[in-house]
Amino acid sequence: MNETIRTLFVTNNPNRAEEVISSIRTQGSAIRPEQVTSQDELAEALENRRFDVIVLIEPGLELTREHIDQALHTAGRRTPLVILSARPESERLEDYAAGVHAVVDHELHELAGILTVRAAEQFHLRQRLARMDAALQESERRCQLLLDNSRDAIAYVHEGMHIYANATWRERFGIADPEDVEGLPLMDLVAPESRDELKALLRRFQNGEEGGQAHQVFQLQSFDGTPFEASLRLSTASVEGEACTQVLLDASREAPELAEKIDYLSQRDLITGLYNRQYFTGMIESLQHQAGQTEKPFALITMAVDHFTDIRARVGMSASDLLLADIGTLIESHFPEPAIAARLEADHFGVLVPDTRRHDVESRIHDLITAVTDHVFELSRASTNCTLSIGIVIADETAVDGEALVSQADRALQQAVEAGGGVHRFFRPAEGEMSQGQLDQQWKLRIQEALDHDRLQLLYQAIVNLRGNDRPRYSVFVRLRDSEGHTHEPEAFLPSAERTGMAHPIDRWILRTALGELAQQLQQEPGTQFFIKLTNGSLGDPSVLTWLHDDLHALRIPADNVVIELKEPTVVTHLKPAVRVAGGLQEMHGHLCIDDFGNGLNPFQLLQHLEADYIKLDPSYVKDLAENEENQRLIHEHIETAHARGKQVIVPYVEDASALAVLYSLNANLVQGYFLQAPMPTPDFDFSPA
Repeated sequence: MNETIRTLFVTNNPNRAEEVISSIRTQGSAIRPEQVTSQDELAEALENRRFDVIVLIEPGLELTREHIDQALHTAGRRTPLVILSARPESERLEDYAAGVHAVVDHELHELAGILTVRAAEQFHLRQRLARMDAALQESERRCQLLLDNSRDAIAYVHEGMHIYANATWRERFGIADPEDVEGLPLMDLVAPESRDELKALLRRFQNGEEGGQAHQVFQLQSFDGTPFEASLRLSTASVEGEACTQVLLDASREAPELAEKIDYLSQRDLITGLYNRQYFTGMIESLQHQAGQTEKPFALITMAVDHFTDIRARVGMSASDLLLADIGTLIESHFPEPAIAARLEADHFGVLVPDTRRHDVESRIHDLITAVTDHVFELSRASTNCTLSIGIVIADETAVDGEALVSQADRALQQAVEAGGGVHRFFRPAEGEMSQGQLDQQWKLRIQEALDHDRLQLLYQAIVNLRGNDRPRYSVFVRLRDSEGHTHEPEAFLPSAERTGMAHPIDRWILRTALGELAQQLQQEPGTQFFIKLTNGSLGDPSVLTWLHDDLHALRIPADNVVIELKEPTVVTHLKPAVRVAGGLQEMHGHLCIDDFGNGLNPFQLLQHLEADYIKLDPSYVKDLAENEENQRLIHEHIETAHARGKQVIVPYVEDASALAVLYSLNANLVQGYFLQAPMPTPDFDFSPA
């Protein structure tokens, strides 16, 4: 590694630290070490300096990994941590779950040196990636703002249809509603006598006969049919990675003063004069980029007026707007430039403070809260006082995206509100975020509560046969609604369920509920088939086949109407119980489907050990399918091999017409995805031929 590694050693054993330093230098890396031995020294070092890696040498030290985590969080840092420990391997799992880069035996100083260098390399790569991502997002944001606010009329079309048009374009053609533009044929804005000319120009342009740009005068017409003459300039472009054509309408330019006023108003909230949310969110990315250059964290603050709804009901709408304007003035006076103050929505405000530290921010927030609390706001015919609740998050360039940072500050804000208002709170991760074990326990409680209060929900997505409808098929999905009404995807809670023993009761509920729905469907369509997923939590239970058989018998459902889905990784790691389940299904005349199929070195070798009637390909095969020839080749090979062995292949995650067309050409028969149908609360897809 060419760059100097700034390393913070947390230890009272400098000799052991020197051994690690020597190992790092032996590898040809330069190191700038620093040592702390107490919690106060640790906090001071992290607050005032940035390090590439922290090395915690545990033996003989009172400080623990939890102290490091707390100090990093308080300072707004996300520095990787390497631990030298005398603890046995079994006690180190929690450290990895908490995000530690590596835990190594304290006597293996050479290995510790290697891992420290690797941690620093990954940290630098993460920084560069964050900077490049921030620079890209900043460029895209600026481009979008330029387009949105351009005085030139600009539109983007794909296959003759509008996919974007700025306000000037819409105004020139008399289109009031922006939603009327998307999907609007370009020819609808061309007078009939010029349509053939434009078609010919577009054809030549798309064939490359006109080069990268082309222009011509046409007879156009506004949305209401009013004709006018103008020149259209065509150039190649892309929107969200999709090739398209930019169309520029030549028009006279407005006065510079008007353009400047438009630019100003596009960034400002009209009631308070502060910046608006769009500008505020964009500046978060800029501050992340700046933090990477200055190596100093920044603060993101959100604020809310306590009991604003009651105040507005008492003083009226107009007076409450005056209150917001006065509060905005106070916020701006306590956080002048280079801080950025904005009104985010209603009574919510936001502030960005670059190059700052926690105690500086806390002092200014305390002064602001006091100023607002002590102030009597004169609102024309009324007067009132109020308080502010405030949430703060400290971050640097390695932080998550802007909206996620705002969400974190809002969580801290909500804690301030729940504390009675008129106070501030710094963001702290909720219970379960600090370690995988805590997260699992949190999900265990949520799952049990969902089971007890009937807050699990099944959704059904059609599996469609491209070669003609032979029978209705549905894939069954589960969702969890928590006590606050939020709906969670299975990817969020099933891994925790498997680690805490809750997967088995979830599987049991899914099977019982899905079979109940299937019994009703069979009264209308006897051929209906449900694909029901089982986790490895049920594979280890010998009774799984018994309660499947009993439920089928009780509901008078033929086993042929049920397909049990097992994920390929689950089958590989639990092969014996998977073989037992496959054999039991075969005896019952039921069916097995291997989900997420195709990621092994030789995936079809798995089918030598158990009988499966269906394989469902891994979703990664469908990504960018129209452009990815390698994925097309692999899908074709899997389909041909499976069909030769008498297996049916399901291709999931079909999201657009281009993917469907490719799959048809690859001889795929069974497909599912949002392009055909989103998962629905009831299995009511129309399988009849179009």
